[in-house]
Amino acid sequence: MNNAFAMQNISRKIKALRQQQGLSQRSLAEQAGISAASLSQLESGQSSPSVATLEKLADGLGIAVAAFFLETGDQKDIEIFDLNDRPMVALNQGGQFIPLTALHHPIGFEPMLVQLDAGGSFEEGQYGIKSPHAFVWVRSGHVLLEYDNREYHLTEMQSLYYDARKQHNWRNTSDAPCELLMVRSR
Repeated sequence: MNNAFAMQNISRKIKALRQQQGLSQRSLAEQAGISAASLSQLESGQSSPSVATLEKLADGLGIAVAAFFLETGDQKDIEIFDLNDRPMVALNQGGQFIPLTALHHPIGFEPMLVQLDAGGSFEEGQYGIKSPHAFVWVRSGHVLLEYDNREYHLTEMQSLYYDARKQHNWRNTSDAPCELLMVRSR
């Protein structure tokens, strides 16, 4: 799938999800903390959303970020999916995240796999996340959490809970890739 096609799909999905909830562009923009003009450009495919903007729109709609990338299917009690079939979303600061949310059970929490390149970062502080609860498990590598003017170095197999509304950023300060399993409440 080429990038232009993928962006058109996301643009259509944003509009469809907004309309399903009976929201005007202005009301969703206010709930998400973005301008109505920006939302209009996103929905028309004139601009591409950043990860930060998708986070804000997901918060405004009360959905998981994965909803912008995944198509729903038949309702199931159990959902099994292959990581290789999930969309990968590039991070501007070196890495990618992969939404792991189930198609039919996306409410309550949102798991994602964050892969950071050597020297890469996940600048969550810019996203304006409204979720108070977050859990991270360092699956591989080493990572630095800059949190509320403090620094925490975490290594493989360590985990933590934190308030995602506070200023924070994740940085891979090593010369090897690292991988984080991140779960946030919605």
